[in-house]
Amino acid sequence: MSAIAYVTDSKMLELHRLNNHKTMNFWRLSSNISFSDFGKDDLVFFLSKDKEHRKKKEKGIVGFGRVVSISAASIRSMWDRYGIYNGYRSLSEFKEAIYKVSKDKRLPGKISAFYLKDVTFFQPVYLSECGMKISNNVESYIYLKDEEVVMKLFDLAKDSSDLWSDLSDNRKAIESEKLLYALFAAHESIGDITDSEKGYRKAKKELKAFMENEDGFEFVRASQNELYRLGRQSVDLVFYHDKNTDERLIIGQAQLYKYYLGKYLGKDAAIRFLTQDKDETIEYLMNALL
Repeated sequence: MSAIAYVTDSKMLELHRLNNHKTMNFWRLSSNISFSDFGKDDLVFFLSKDKEHRKKKEKGIVGFGRVVSISAASIRSMWDRYGIYNGYRSLSEFKEAIYKVSKDKRLPGKISAFYLKDVTFFQPVYLSECGMKISNNVESYIYLKDEEVVMKLFDLAKDSSDLWSDLSDNRKAIESEKLLYALFAAHESIGDITDSEKGYRKAKKELKAFMENEDGFEFVRASQNELYRLGRQSVDLVFYHDKNTDERLIIGQAQLYKYYLGKYLGKDAAIRFLTQDKDETIEYLMNALL
């Protein structure tokens, strides 16, 4: 599970904030869409140049969004597709912002962008408050590789109300993102139970059938045999199970999830384990041993 903190145009952020945008096209000057260890469902945190710490001169983080897709296109194409969701009120303002950050003072033929969803804003939070030191001279982005730093960042963000957002809704959004980040980070450490291509195909087919009859479930990031459904401070996890499943493995998988989510979240999250075939015995064992 990856997260980066990206130095961001404060004028662009203010437009998104004032319009209460929950999606945005986060453009980058580079046209390269190949991004090391970063992709769909990862997090972009916004480092604002205008929110420096009064004494430390450290840039503050003022929001985040989750990556839906990464693309590259001409400036005109980006504007035609996303318009104001690029962060500017006109194509000329958009071009002017790109021109200002271009080192050779020329408009590039193509730029790239992260299309983000679940965009959330808050008052400045500083990474030094989360146990991570950063240079005051960061010009582009830095990786946030320590899960504990990201967890602390979410906790501080919940208490840093944004004047333009509903406080309760903001907290709910941040709590959900924290839980989702922890879930994906846990899966990244654990992996899937099924490791055969045949097993994956069968699991994926049956889980999709399960999703047609149950609302709110999605595949766990990078998994083909696990589903999740989020509540505000709870998560339902569905494991694929059939007559050939080693029951010890599926119970062990549940224990590993409980360990990692406990490590990341403490006692903040409740977790319930289910199977797509609704095997009551396995479900009882997975949950009773917690």
